[in-house]
Amino acid sequence: MPDGAVGVLHPDSIGPYRVEGVLGQGAMSVVYRATDGRTGLPVALKLLRGELLAAAEHDAVLARFGREARIGLKLDHPNIVRVHDHGTLDVMPGRALGGAPYLAMELVRGRELKQHLDSDTPLTVRQGGALMAAVLDALAFAHAQGVIHRDIKPANILVQEDLTPKLADFGIAQIAASDLTQTGDLLGTPAYMAPEILRGEKADARSDLFSAGVVLYCLLARRRPFSGSVATVMQQILFVEPPPPSHGNPDLPAPFDRVILKALAKAPADRYACAGEFAEALRRALAAADSGRAGTPAAELTLVTANRPAAASARDRAALAVALEAALRAIPGQPLDARRLGELLDLLEGWETGHGGDVRRWQSVILDAGLEPLAGLITAATPAPRAAAANLRRDWMPLVRLFAALSRALSRALTRAPVGTAGAERARMAAARIAFDLSGRFFLYSGELNRVLMDGDNPDIQMLSLDFLRLEILQHALEELGAEAELAQSRGAMLMFAVQVIRKVTQILRACTDGNDGLARFGVAIILANIEELIVMAQRLFETGGQATGGLPQDAVAEFIAAAGRFATLSVEELRGEIAAGGAGTAESFAARLRGLGQLYLFASRLTAPDCAASMHSLSTMLHDLVTGLAGDLGNAPVSDTGARARLTALAEMAGGLGWSEVERIALTALRRWAMAGVAA
Repeated sequence: MPDGAVGVLHPDSIGPYRVEGVLGQGAMSVVYRATDGRTGLPVALKLLRGELLAAAEHDAVLARFGREARIGLKLDHPNIVRVHDHGTLDVMPGRALGGAPYLAMELVRGRELKQHLDSDTPLTVRQGGALMAAVLDALAFAHAQGVIHRDIKPANILVQEDLTPKLADFGIAQIAASDLTQTGDLLGTPAYMAPEILRGEKADARSDLFSAGVVLYCLLARRRPFSGSVATVMQQILFVEPPPPSHGNPDLPAPFDRVILKALAKAPADRYACAGEFAEALRRALAAADSGRAGTPAAELTLVTANRPAAASARDRAALAVALEAALRAIPGQPLDARRLGELLDLLEGWETGHGGDVRRWQSVILDAGLEPLAGLITAATPAPRAAAANLRRDWMPLVRLFAALSRALSRALTRAPVGTAGAERARMAAARIAFDLSGRFFLYSGELNRVLMDGDNPDIQMLSLDFLRLEILQHALEELGAEAELAQSRGAMLMFAVQVIRKVTQILRACTDGNDGLARFGVAIILANIEELIVMAQRLFETGGQATGGLPQDAVAEFIAAAGRFATLSVEELRGEIAAGGAGTAESFAARLRGLGQLYLFASRLTAPDCAASMHSLSTMLHDLVTGLAGDLGNAPVSDTGARARLTALAEMAGGLGWSEVERIALTALRRWAMAGVAA
């Protein structure tokens, strides 16, 4: 699993594994970074949260979790995330429905392919093609073991820093002779489903090849082959031929059009016979493209290093010192953009590579032209809530990063060749000055924002959220500077602020459900918008607050869960009333209210409150049952009812986000009727 910490509370150990932090959270599980106490090896631990399982989902989710464990232990391939072990956490305070199962998996240091697709710097044709050829190698191995993945998509392909892919999440895979996945089940992600799966037919290896073709199309064309609402995408997959990928990326060589469109053939028999054949065709296209532009592939796969200085020789260390000093002294009058920051760091690295030369000269330049002037600039331009944009330096964080880099470089230089303690003391004082100033301003501003939050019934949530971003910047600066004591204090303040946000959300929810005229006065859409803003803010507060105070007040969590349950009941009853009245209200309003309910539930599920596990299970079951009722009401609508189709799309998206695969399956099965009927989207 990818390595990227999120600041939430966690147990000390799970089975024989020592837990060290949280890598991420899904709708029904938490993934921890841990160490195997028997071997000392790092692992990713995926723990299923039983209290979030509604009764109707319980058996199906546990079956899929167990299947992921069995398949993971069976598949040993360099491009598949390896499962090392699985077990059950028998005793964990507050867990509902018995023990919590866990998987111990290979720790993948990288990120999901989806993040590469969303990046401003997409992968090159060479990189994307080579990456997907390796994924096809993994599929060929899995298929040879009788395993059909059934959910190939960018979020299930983890990419290491060297662009080596790892295929993950075999939770809905089809195993030979297995009865866990029946013909006609609509599980997976519609945008990547093969036509035969949408028609309710049995999936085979060629269904995975279609999904891999969609991912490859997205990578190389830099657009989706099928787009629109869920029903529209289904209809396109069933009946519409996608445009050649080169239409989206004119620089894409012609051989790739043929390779990808063959994988996207509507009939399985018209696709590649196996993953190995697909991989071979893709590699031939890559080779043909390479032969037409000699030298390019290696350049594409190599970081640009032309401007990075080589190890400095004795004769040019002096020139580097002059250039570094001149660049540092120009900073007060010229913004430090990313390019200039990179140039400065290159100069610093070049000088350091040559072991610094004259350490006294090194110390003088870094202190007199760098650290001390930068300390003044940083403290004078510190971002403040409600400050006018004209009064802020847009390069404030780059200034902080440069200060930290100079401090580290000076420390290394003085370690290698001490020249007295005066320079080290001056550097320490400059850093302490910044840390003290930032910490003081952090607490001043957090107090002001707290008063704004609790002032009156309807604070300006959007302005508050923007101001909070500036608090986050201050905290990031403390982290960059290594100011551990001040950082720990700021995390405690963040967590206290998060508790206040929880109480504010609870107050708003109660105003909507306890006979107050909040619904009439503000309108549901405005209420939900405020709640969503607050919830997003509180989630970030928890992530930055970490474990500073050891947990959240149980009374605040319990009150929030109870208020969320009452609000959800009222909202879903009103939505069902709209459906019964023939679709009163707009589909957009319906979708907005569903999103608000989903946000409420997801936020409640992330609160670490063991004593509230039973309440969370009740909330999950209640909301699950309400949404299932909505799905039933909408699923019987005639195919001419476009409003019902739009509402089902919103419901399927909500269910998918909450991990309610059974509700999602009901909604997608209903949407399939519109797609199969060929009703225009």
